[in-house]
Amino acid sequence: MSSADNIERAIAELNLTTRAETDKRILNDAYAALGKAVHKQQPTTDTGIWRMVVRSRFAVPAAVAAMILLAFALSVNIRTEKEVNIEGIYGALSKVENIHISKFQTGRTSPDQQVWASETLGAKLFKTEVGNQAQYTLWDTQNRIKMIKFLSSNSVKTVPITQEMLAELEKSAAKSADMVPFSDRNDIPSDAQWSRIDDREIPAAIPGTKAYDLTWVVKSTDSQAVVHRKWRVFVEDRTNLPKRIEWYAKSRPEDEYGFERFVVIAYPSENEIQNIIKNIFGPRDGRPDDPEYIGTPGAQR
Repeated sequence: MSSADNIERAIAELNLTTRAETDKRILNDAYAALGKAVHKQQPTTDTGIWRMVVRSRFAVPAAVAAMILLAFALSVNIRTEKEVNIEGIYGALSKVENIHISKFQTGRTSPDQQVWASETLGAKLFKTEVGNQAQYTLWDTQNRIKMIKFLSSNSVKTVPITQEMLAELEKSAAKSADMVPFSDRNDIPSDAQWSRIDDREIPAAIPGTKAYDLTWVVKSTDSQAVVHRKWRVFVEDRTNLPKRIEWYAKSRPEDEYGFERFVVIAYPSENEIQNIIKNIFGPRDGRPDDPEYIGTPGAQR
């Protein structure tokens, strides 16, 4: 006999009776509580619960039904409400091989810079807004060349990547720059505070994520000046990977945090990044092996 059959049998043997008015009131309260409990679950979970109720194969006394529904809803919450710590976020990011980061300044609706990085391709592509035009910079570390192209022009400048340039590139690795508050999680201050943020406290919560704040204090070398920092991260439920990160700061504890900047993160495939590079610079096999400047025909160098 299945667990469900055992439950049904046990309930049926209770033989509890209540008045119709009491049944109606308790069941209404139970359904309302259940609706709140499953509000944060996936739509399929919500649908499954109500289907189970509608298709019940026997008449359950209202009081018993209420207890079962509430217990089930609470058990669903316990199983699915998984808290995330900052170590888990660092660990998830360390396994990412392909990433796309869009960086925004306060008050801007379009990104100041976008970065596509692929460890498997050995490539980092930067799109930066320069004046009224976009500049693409490709670091092809496998072929040791750097390529620069303005969107408004067909010209491509190619230069070799020196060891010094490579070392500088590694310092500004895409997976850490403007994303995590400390390049090494062991550098997080011991008195830093990590807390879950209720969705109701967030102006624009991102579906499928949970929001957390890391707050800490940065002191100058003479300890006279301090800056209170806050790093807010929206973490995807399924992967523990950040989808959006916001940076805040304030000078005094009694002040409100000022919003500085934010980044939006996506995790494309290697093929998607390869196609983006191909659309801008052409196929890898067609790129020049030797550093050179390819100018628009008739243009002055």
